[in-house]
Parts: sequence; C-alpha cells; structure tokens
Amino acid sequence: MSVLSRFRSQLRGGTPLDLPIAILVLLIPISLWASFDALYSLPKALGVLLGVSVYYATIAYAHNQPRLRQALAVYLGLGAAVAALGLVGTDWLYKNPTLAVVTDHLPRLIRGLPGAAEGFHPNEVAGVLLWMVPLQWTLLAWEWKRPRTGRGCPAWLALSTFLTTATMLLTQSRGAFLGIAAWLALVVVVLDRRAGIAMGLLTLAALAYAAVRGPVWIDRTLRWGIILDLSGKLNWESRTTIWAQALRGIQDFPFTGMGIGAFRRTVWMLYPLGVIPTYDVAHAHNAFLQAALDFGLLGLFAYAALWWRAAGMTLSILPRAQGWNRALALGLAGCMVAYFVYSLLDAVALGAKPGPLWWMMLALIVCAWRLKQDPGQLVNRASEQGHEA
Repeated sequence: MSVLSRFRSQLRGGTPLDLPIAILVLLIPISLWASFDALYSLPKALGVLLGVSVYYATIAYAHNQPRLRQALAVYLGLGAAVAALGLVGTDWLYKNPTLAVVTDHLPRLIRGLPGAAEGFHPNEVAGVLLWMVPLQWTLLAWEWKRPRTGRGCPAWLALSTFLTTATMLLTQSRGAFLGIAAWLALVVVVLDRRAGIAMGLLTLAALAYAAVRGPVWIDRTLRWGIILDLSGKLNWESRTTIWAQALRGIQDFPFTGMGIGAFRRTVWMLYPLGVIPTYDVAHAHNAFLQAALDFGLLGLFAYAALWWRAAGMTLSILPRAQGWNRALALGLAGCMVAYFVYSLLDAVALGAKPGPLWWMMLALIVCAWRLKQDPGQLVNRASEQGHEA
C-alpha cells in the first residue's frame, strides 16, 4: 500500500475538527485579500497551512497506541527543543532581580529573525511551553507512581520536564503562571471532588464580590494590586488599551478581518494606542480577539469551535480512561486549560512559527479520543493494513 493510500485510509471518516479547520483554510484567501499587503501576511497564512498539515499528518500516523506514544515522544522532544532555543534566544525582560541574575548570564545566540530582531519575546515562549509543561508533569507523576517494572522513570522525560519548566519560570510570564494555577486547580478538581466543590464555591464568592464592587474597583485593583510586576512596572493599562483598539478593528472589519498578522502594522495607522511609538504590538494580546482580527467573525467562530470540540473530547476521555491513557488525557486537558487562561491575556497567534506544535497537540487529543472510542477497531485496521502492504 502506498504512503498516500495509507494516509487517505487513516483519515477516512474525517475528524471532529474538520469543519472549523475547513472554515479557517477557506478564509485564508479572503484574509490575504483584506490585508494592506498580501506579501506581508503570506508567511502567517503559510504558517496556518503548515499547522493544518501537521495536524492531519499526526492523525494519519498515530492510528494505534504504539504510534500514539511515538508521536507523543516526538511532540515532547520538540517542546524540549523550543525550551533550549528559548534559553539562548529570548530577549529577557527585567522583572525579578533574582531571576535577572540568571538570565543576564545566559548566552544570546539567536537574533535578527523576522518579527523577533532582538530575540524571542518571553511571553510567547511561555505560551508555547504551556502546550508541554502540564502534560510532561502529569506523565512524569504517572511514571513515578506506577508499579516498578525494573526500568523506573524515563530519564528523557524527567530532563525535558525540568528544561521546559525552568525556561518557563525564567520568562516570568504572569499569563503563563495564571495558566499553571488553572491547571493545578483542574488537577485538584479531578482528584478530589470535595476540594473541587470548595474551590468552585470560593471562585463564585470572589466573582460575586467583584460584581458588587463594580468595574471601576476591578480595574483599579488589577492596575495596582493583583498583577503588579515584581519590578514595579505596570502593564494592565496597556493591555486594556490594546484590547479596546482590537475591538475597534473587529468592528471596522467584521467579515474579512484586517488580514492575518496585519494588526501589528495597521494598529499604528488606524488606531493609535497612546503608548511609546516604538512599542511593537505583535498581536492583540488575546488569542480570540486576534483570530477575529485575522479572519473576521467567522474565523473567530471557527477558532472557538476548535477549542470547544477539543475540550469536549478531552472531557469525554477522562471519566473512562485508566492508567497511561488517563495520564495522557489529564495532561492534554491541563495543557488546554493552562493555555486557554493564558490566551485571554496574551497570544501565540495563528500562523506563528511555533504554531504547528499547537496543531500537533490538537491531533494528539483527537488520536487519544479515537482510541478510547473504539480501540479494537483502530488496532485491527492497522494490522489489516500491514497485511495488505
């Protein structure tokens, strides 16, 4: 059987994310047409197409559990590579004096890349690592707790987990830290229902208190209390300014969007921010707003549908999964929760250079869901194809 025939066979019947993916792909030409410069937006558009290709290639390959484990190992290995590149290529921000002692001594070997002339932005590095860290720690905990078979915890998993976690801590991204907190809350809810109920009640009480105090109090608190940088620098006001201008952009271009990646340039021409003119607004600092700016409201619907369906699949796996499958499902759910919280305050935009890893994470979720739905059928199909070949 040819590689192409095998690929088609594995994708027969489609995947739960086909419709929103098709919408995004069909919107790419419209987005390029709407952009102030199609050539400027073209690399981002190609990045989306590359990510979609990685999604379907991963699904076609990981059609049984051994293949899924291999794909997972590749995914986590790529995450470790991102962390290693981040250590030598990030343009570190000065926030915490203690951590600055570490980052000041790290070599800066990667500079001059398009869109990252001074190096990678630490917040974006942190966002990418959120696709890995909860999954790595969950798998590491499972390996540590399972009955010993004479080989113990894989050294590569422990080393990669340490590398990605250390790099994320050095980024000092508050959005990433909030995402990690949300993931830990998810773990508590899954492992202890009573603690989850108590946490839910406390959250509702906090939301009720904030609603009573009103939006003015919330804004003042966020500016001067909860998310104050450790170095004393505030950025909540700049966030709200960017969000407001992004909403204006969506209002002005609701059907086509501004063009994928075009907000970075057009924001200064159409919606002056009132901040330092040399400040590089790479995106809308909210993944959902950015999707609407790139592809219009229909693109926002498709992007939200990717999240909704992926979340539904992970939640459907958790109640029935056991052993390694449960660890995988819980880890992937943790990545989704952590990155969702992060994406409300920041973004790794669609089409960004690390974007294929996000699509690969979605593919792993689909593969795990398929195996849980009908593992016998998928394994039998793989063996039949081996006989045909």
